[in-house]
Amino acid sequence: MRLPPLFTAISRLSWFAIWTAMLMLSQKADAQYLAIDYYARKAPDSLNLNLPELGTYLAKGGRNETEVARAIYTWVAHYLDYDDKAEQQDQRINQNLRDILIRRKGLCMDYALLYQALCRHAGIQCEKIDGYAAPRLSENREVTASADHSWNAVRADGQWHLVDATWNEVQDETHHIYGTSYFFTPPAIFLLTHLPEQPMWQLLPCPISADDFSKDHALIYQLVAQQSPCGNYIDSITVTLGLEPGAKRVALARQSHGFNPGPYTKRQWAAALFDYAVALDEATESLPYPDSANTIVKIREQALGYCQTALELSMPQNWQRELSIQLLINQAIGRYQLPSGHPMANNAEDTVALLITAQSQLELLPEEGYFRDYATQQCTQLIEQLSP
Repeated sequence: MRLPPLFTAISRLSWFAIWTAMLMLSQKADAQYLAIDYYARKAPDSLNLNLPELGTYLAKGGRNETEVARAIYTWVAHYLDYDDKAEQQDQRINQNLRDILIRRKGLCMDYALLYQALCRHAGIQCEKIDGYAAPRLSENREVTASADHSWNAVRADGQWHLVDATWNEVQDETHHIYGTSYFFTPPAIFLLTHLPEQPMWQLLPCPISADDFSKDHALIYQLVAQQSPCGNYIDSITVTLGLEPGAKRVALARQSHGFNPGPYTKRQWAAALFDYAVALDEATESLPYPDSANTIVKIREQALGYCQTALELSMPQNWQRELSIQLLINQAIGRYQLPSGHPMANNAEDTVALLITAQSQLELLPEEGYFRDYATQQCTQLIEQLSP
């Protein structure tokens, strides 16, 4: 994949020429959106708490998906104020979209969630992106252990673009130097201050590493300009977004840990695996037994695999260990009850081995607890019945 002509040309310019070029482009873009910005700001107040109708209204003002995305960006940035109090208290006050709309205040996550919701009501594909923010450009920036900012990626008129409604009025160095309003900012510029958890959301032919992001912005820009294509982010995005919700969360968490490995991202990956195992286990409850015994065993085997990986990644909470144990017991029984000769059927010896594994996991739970007592009794009785 070749670099876009503008990107290639900019990489050869002096820094003063880069700043001048970007400022001219930004001013041209702002003029291009004057009409749609005016339309968005004039949205009737009666629509403020009705996202479906508001999304429809904003969509009607655009001649294409880009203008619709811009209308939503302008409305969100105009409607919300940053919640300084919540940031000082280091806690998110809003619990849902209605809270955001009623309070008219929010943190970056609230801006991103509201933008995403309105895009979907307007028929625009949009994702909330979590990552790391570094407003200062002229000093080394260390990537924090966990993501500290949220923004959006929106697909408009056949291409993915980057949007940060929270920073619409932020007067940081990037804003001054490049004149960006953080709407459809070129990826190479957006990357100077925003590093997504998943490399695919850099929207670059070859993403930079977390270590690279800590460098001076001039070095980052030079690095991006000189890199040869090393992957296809479009394919990665398409495959990941095509997964069912549980599998998608696991994939995103795995990518986050692979990009910025550490205790926090490892715990997040483990949590995603346990949650997906819960969803799979719950899915078996609606399947008729014994007609679906084969399917149930296969699904539980998959869930057990996720639990095992999660247990290896991070110290689990009690409920997560209990989930793993219950799956082991249910799977031991389920595989033993399969017809003889079935590829997943267990004999008595194999079944006892699974139950003994469950018992060893039970010993890691607090001594006093209903689940431990009940499951221990269940394992003991089954082992006695199956042992010669």
